[in-house]
Amino acid sequence: MTAAKELLTGIAVVIDDAVDLTHVEESETTELDRIGQIVRWFEEKWHLSFVKSASMPDSMVWPNLLTSASFVLLDWKLWEDSVGATEVQRHIDQIVEFLRLAMERLVPVFIFTNENPDDVIYQLPDDICDEADEGISFPLVKRKQDLWQDGSFDTASLDAWIHENASIYALKVWNREMDSARNELFSVMYQRSVDWPRVFWNNYESDNADPSASLTSLIGDSLAGRVRTDAFKDDHLGGNPTDVPEDELRMLIGEMSFRQRDRLSKNEVRNGDVFEVQGKNEYWLNLRPDCDCIPRDGSCVDEVDIYCVRGKRLSPSELRKRFKNGHFEETVSQSVVFGILEGGRSILFNFANFRVLKYGDVKKSRIGRLLHPYITRVQQRYGLFIQRVALPRIPDLALGNQGSADRTAGTN
Repeated sequence: MTAAKELLTGIAVVIDDAVDLTHVEESETTELDRIGQIVRWFEEKWHLSFVKSASMPDSMVWPNLLTSASFVLLDWKLWEDSVGATEVQRHIDQIVEFLRLAMERLVPVFIFTNENPDDVIYQLPDDICDEADEGISFPLVKRKQDLWQDGSFDTASLDAWIHENASIYALKVWNREMDSARNELFSVMYQRSVDWPRVFWNNYESDNADPSASLTSLIGDSLAGRVRTDAFKDDHLGGNPTDVPEDELRMLIGEMSFRQRDRLSKNEVRNGDVFEVQGKNEYWLNLRPDCDCIPRDGSCVDEVDIYCVRGKRLSPSELRKRFKNGHFEETVSQSVVFGILEGGRSILFNFANFRVLKYGDVKKSRIGRLLHPYITRVQQRYGLFIQRVALPRIPDLALGNQGSADRTAGTN
């Protein structure tokens, strides 16, 4: 099974003014638009169902359309030859906005056209399709006639496009495996009790926990334990990761380890929240467990005490000095959090600088939340720090280092 057939399943969308030609046999004509044969091929060979439209749907329905679509077949020239230049540009602008939304949601769009593909690509902005940038190949643009060979659709171009778009491949595989895990989880829980969400919700309320956040965590953790971990294939992931620029790689790591504040609830404080002291190179990281960050006895979230350790932003040179053999050199009282600040900058937290703060006093300065497993590592190191047993320092002479001045604080 090809990568395209394996991943492009479910409901598809075709937007083409010749979509009504699906009933035309190839033997009847070679001059009519090929989209009819192409759509019918997908329906018969891949057993796909299509939502069909002869013109670009109203922008109000785009979000719902793209939420349900496995992929979109899009004609480029959706206007009559008789329309003026202004009207043509309006159509192009509309297509571009549709492509931007599809790209934002990582829904594959294949522009199958009767026009010259180079002419179509030339009219697309660089943020959608830039031939000079091998990292941007969204969408696929092909001539319909070139895709129809010997009475059949040539899927090679779809496989090649998936190979060039590792993000979409990863998302499609993840969605497939998550769907399987979700169906298993909810089916089993339904069989145990049709009201199982209410059971847990009531329990969280009685414990004064945020029921929505707690239920979300419960479902997420349960799904994680059911998702297959061997679903990805190396030959479908595109290029070599060493080709990624240094700054881009740092930002990728930051996105995986840190959630920005605009995605966090203002009425919730959790372990891993990071706060910035404006005008200073100073940050505070909340290490208090989630269960203790819940307001109790009728208090509000602003009154919650958070247990924070202080950190400072590291310069690139300081960071490089600490990086040895794939790890950062840290004393027992330190922990480096890599790449979570703007520009991929990192923070060094010092466990000896500890402070209890009121969430209400600092909530406006929260910049985001450090995620698992990165926050878990900091917690583990802090646990070692507060439970360490202080031993007498080994004399320099015992190691043959007379007069050594290397006495790094916190190494006992």
